[in-house]
Amino acid sequence: MTGVIAVLGVVAAVASAGNASAAHRAPGAVLFDESFTAATADSRLIGYGAACLTGARRGGPVQEAANHPLGGCHPDPAGPVPPAGAAPHGYLQLTDAHDEETGAVLFDSPVPAANGVEVTFEQWQYGSTTRTPADGISFFLTDGARRLTTPGAFGGSLGYAQKLPDGRAGGQFVPGVDGGYLGIGLDVLGDYFGDGERRGNGCTRRAPAGTRFPAPSPGPNIVTARGPGDGVDGYCFLAATTSNTTSTGPWPSTLPGRLDGKLREIPAGVPPARAEALLEPVKRVVRLAVPPGPEPMATVDIDFRNGDGFQRVLRFRAPRSLPNTVKFGFAASTGPFTDVHLIRKVTLRSLR
Repeated sequence: MTGVIAVLGVVAAVASAGNASAAHRAPGAVLFDESFTAATADSRLIGYGAACLTGARRGGPVQEAANHPLGGCHPDPAGPVPPAGAAPHGYLQLTDAHDEETGAVLFDSPVPAANGVEVTFEQWQYGSTTRTPADGISFFLTDGARRLTTPGAFGGSLGYAQKLPDGRAGGQFVPGVDGGYLGIGLDVLGDYFGDGERRGNGCTRRAPAGTRFPAPSPGPNIVTARGPGDGVDGYCFLAATTSNTTSTGPWPSTLPGRLDGKLREIPAGVPPARAEALLEPVKRVVRLAVPPGPEPMATVDIDFRNGDGFQRVLRFRAPRSLPNTVKFGFAASTGPFTDVHLIRKVTLRSLR
């Protein structure tokens, strides 16, 4: 039911593309496993906002900014979402394609991490009803000794980092996730890559795109790692999949494929198995690994379903070892631009 991704660092980051299968080590014991294909999911998972299970029958209205058990999706879907009541062909739906929608799933139970962690999950970003797809999906790890009942700021902060909306002086900060350790942004729009809206507040090292909040967004189709943070401080830029680390843009993505897919339609009344087949080509499989020990080298691999298998897209040094236990979550949002955001088959393992 829930997979985790953990890696946090504040030192150098090296992005590189290439086949990662040879370097990948066989993982250890399974610590968490959830497919999200059924009508129910692990009861320890906390749903937030629009997060729901397409395997269940449709439920009530979206509970924006509210925690709830994971259940059926709201009865007024937007965009090409999977059919409801579709178990065993269901998905965790973080958002549909309504604008200004937020969703998250939080696992507020500590998972042992002293032997390192590896999380693997399937993700879908597709079905935009606007000219630009947005925003993206984050996976984050937090300190297992802290509560994890609320995500961080949404929009460009992807439910992990803090945000001062529009960067307005004198405005009200939205804090980042409590006890944040590492946040990986699978960022289709590109604002998580930048330090606009005061992301990374108090950090010495700044994102290459700087602290402006420009339009268009500075880092579309980029995977970005951000480090530890609490409240309105931290969540510093660590690494990103771009070939340009200077402060002068543009910042082209080094990803060997697109994070988002081009599926625009799932016909009304389509059987669940047929919807599953339509979604298969726009799936991306993500694997994050953080080994044990001081200053571990964290890696992100992605299978873009293009026949090349997992490819290493990001490798960077974490500044300290993992805490003894971690908690984790997924988050996604839409704004003036939209996408459907889905998650499936989350597995968290020990690396040793």
